[in-house]
Amino acid sequence: MHSRIDIELDLTGLESPLPMLKTKELLDSLVSGQVVLVKTTAAGSEQNIRNLINNHPVTLLALHKQDGVFNFLIEKDAVHTSS
Repeated sequence: MHSRIDIELDLTGLESPLPMLKTKELLDSLVSGQVVLVKTTAAGSEQNIRNLINNHPVTLLALHKQDGVFNFLIEKDAVHTSS
């Protein structure tokens, strides 16, 4: 696991699409470099959150499933502005 986790979002027990919606809300509020661990048990969450990651300026650092819980480790990317 990552040595620094800034925020842990435990969404276990919530049904889809709530885990994806709450993850989106959190990703939108992160600042560059922050690392979040998202935990969910919802069946559709793996694909939903992967799609969300693909459409946000974030990097999926790790994903593993243990005892029915999906653990997503996500880092907010640096925002590059053109001068």
